[in-house]
Amino acid sequence: MKIIDFIRLILRHLVLLIVIPLFLALLVLILTSKPHLEYTSQTILYTGLATGSSIEMDKAFNYFATNTAFDNLINIINSRETQEEVAVRLLATHLMLPEANPKYISKKLFDELKVKVPKDIYNYIEKGNNRSLKTDSLTVNSPLPPEINRKNYEITVNRLLKLMRSSSDNYIYELLNYENDKHYSIKALSSIQAIRINSSDLIKMTYTVDDPGICQQTLEIYNAVCIKNYKNIKENRSDAVVKYFEQQLAMANNDLKLAEDKLLEFNKANKIINYYEQSKAVAVVKEDMEVDYNNKKAQLAGTQASTKRIEEKLNVQDYIQNETNKILEKKKLLGYINYQIAFNEANLESDPSENISSKINTLKKERESLNNEIKKSVDEIYSYNNTVDGVPLTKTLPDWMNTVVESENLKAKIKVMDKQNKDFQEQYATYAPAGATIKRLEREISVSEQGYLELLHGLNLAKLKLQDNEMSSNIKSIDPPFYPLSANPTKRGLLIVAAAFLGGLLTLGIILMMEYFDDTIKNASRASKQLGLKTLGMMPKMILDSGNIKLAFIQKRLIEIITQNILQYFGTHDSEKTVKTIVVFSTHKMEGKTVLAGNIAKTLKQEGKKIVFLNYDSKQEPITQQRKFPILNKILGYPDPRIDVDNPFLAAVSSYLDESEYYSYAMNSSFYNAKNFTDILEQNNITLNYTPDFVIIELPSLINYNYPAELILNADLDILVCRSNRVWSDADQSAVNNLLAAAASKINVIVNGVEINEIESVLGDLPKTRSMFRKKIKSMFKFQFFSKNHI
Repeated sequence: MKIIDFIRLILRHLVLLIVIPLFLALLVLILTSKPHLEYTSQTILYTGLATGSSIEMDKAFNYFATNTAFDNLINIINSRETQEEVAVRLLATHLMLPEANPKYISKKLFDELKVKVPKDIYNYIEKGNNRSLKTDSLTVNSPLPPEINRKNYEITVNRLLKLMRSSSDNYIYELLNYENDKHYSIKALSSIQAIRINSSDLIKMTYTVDDPGICQQTLEIYNAVCIKNYKNIKENRSDAVVKYFEQQLAMANNDLKLAEDKLLEFNKANKIINYYEQSKAVAVVKEDMEVDYNNKKAQLAGTQASTKRIEEKLNVQDYIQNETNKILEKKKLLGYINYQIAFNEANLESDPSENISSKINTLKKERESLNNEIKKSVDEIYSYNNTVDGVPLTKTLPDWMNTVVESENLKAKIKVMDKQNKDFQEQYATYAPAGATIKRLEREISVSEQGYLELLHGLNLAKLKLQDNEMSSNIKSIDPPFYPLSANPTKRGLLIVAAAFLGGLLTLGIILMMEYFDDTIKNASRASKQLGLKTLGMMPKMILDSGNIKLAFIQKRLIEIITQNILQYFGTHDSEKTVKTIVVFSTHKMEGKTVLAGNIAKTLKQEGKKIVFLNYDSKQEPITQQRKFPILNKILGYPDPRIDVDNPFLAAVSSYLDESEYYSYAMNSSFYNAKNFTDILEQNNITLNYTPDFVIIELPSLINYNYPAELILNADLDILVCRSNRVWSDADQSAVNNLLAAAASKINVIVNGVEINEIESVLGDLPKTRSMFRKKIKSMFKFQFFSKNHI
């Protein structure tokens, strides 16, 4: 869509674009004639969450932790529990007032409250004269009217809260949960806005309601309840941690004491004073004893060896004595043998004989053998007398006595030491498992002690955190809620302007949407795109009031252009036929076929062409004139849609064609077999007294009647007439599909009844009188600033 088209669209619906916004603005003006006044108050709380003091001196600033803390606080402020308590306290304040006080509630709302609250609810109001009350943060920060006793007030609040929480069908619960109450419902209190002021420690709460007293008092109570709830949550959470650590610490202390008592009882049972020193001393003594024992064993072995050796020496003296005795006996025997030898030698000398000689020889051998034995025995005695074994008996015997005594002494000591070793083994048998048991008990004590110290450390940290939370939960109201003296400015003017603006915008949107989704044929360009056919031209709608537009000139010029295009078509499409056949048809009735065909025939005739116009003889629907200008069009400023039935363009064909140029044919069975115009003439007994240049045949609507297909195919030019204000439907396309398949090149389109502004695509600027200002404005929107300059 071009800018000029957009401007024309706006101008065409200008009245509608003005009337609807004005109507909506007037409607809002009437509806807001009695505005609902509202009052706004606000309060600011200092939290200290971001920059407040802390016991933990090395505590670093944590951006995310701070944001989380603020989110927690704001969620506590917006929590249902907080809102319920605020609503009950506000209701209790108003119920306990003896009369309306504008500082707390207006008279109108007070009277309405008295009417709607059931009588039995007043039974929950405490009316005694109580003066003593334990103060807390809520009591200090929630001021009450002087007519209300604080003790009675707190008792009443507790009763109403208990009633509200007892069931879901009591009046207090319904009052808080029904959404139609503007002051005491959860919905009403949910409108309180709690936001953090930038990145500061401050939270601003804002409340808007229709009563200034209720507005201020609600924020006062809200401040007190929020501070109390936040402090209770922070301190109770840390106090629970402290109690947990204290309980665990007592259990750990008990476990540690049990472990120590177990070790003490074990030491008593095993007579252990200091296991490690005692076991060390036993080990040292045992080691010394083992060394001494081994030494004694070695000494005993040496003594026993010495005794044995001495005893061996004593045995050698016996041997020497025996050998000496043997030598003496052998000496005696040797003397006797020498005597026999001497005696026999003497006899031999006196009486030599073999017996005596052999005897002497035998005796000599015995003497020699005995000498050898004596010599050997003497040598052995000599060897014993000249070695250790040959010690004299007088010296050896005392040594033997000493070694025997010493050996017995060592045996006695070793026997005593064996007994001591047995005792040590028994003590070791006691100390070995005792060491493992003591180690286990000491490890158990160490674990219990370590756990005790960790819990003690955790308890210290928890107490430190508790104290830190008590400091950080000390929220203060630095800007108490004020009493709003004037109501908030109403948005009546803004609503009126918004209604007018949105009305105009919505109307314009609907107009643009309708224009965008307009699928009508509209003009020749869109017809060519939708139908896929060439166009010969288009004709405007013959409206009754054309204003200052020269409609007659436009009609005459457009039909001339259509006729010229027809002649150019025949000029570019050579044909051997002398008579050119033009078939005019449409898919629907009342498309303007007869008017267009007749005016084309009229124009050809004016150009000197001989023509014949053949029209079907069925009854034509006459064009009737509407009686009145539609009132809605008149109100909305739209042009008169009525047709100018007296327009010369709509005149009957018989008024400008001779009888010899205009004939009607019958639509009978023979008609559907016609192949050319001569067949139609013959079927209807029509005789021409001249040879025409053009024969224009009008066919009935293709959807409503059958048609001779060969006639259309054999024609030189087929003209499809379409009305611009309708949509080219699937039925239309189906009706011409067969023709398009066989003779698409011969079929051209004429769009009839287009809007007058569409004609500019053919004629340029429409011929009408315009002011200079309008010409400049139109040139500007068409970006044609220098179009009138001469070359």
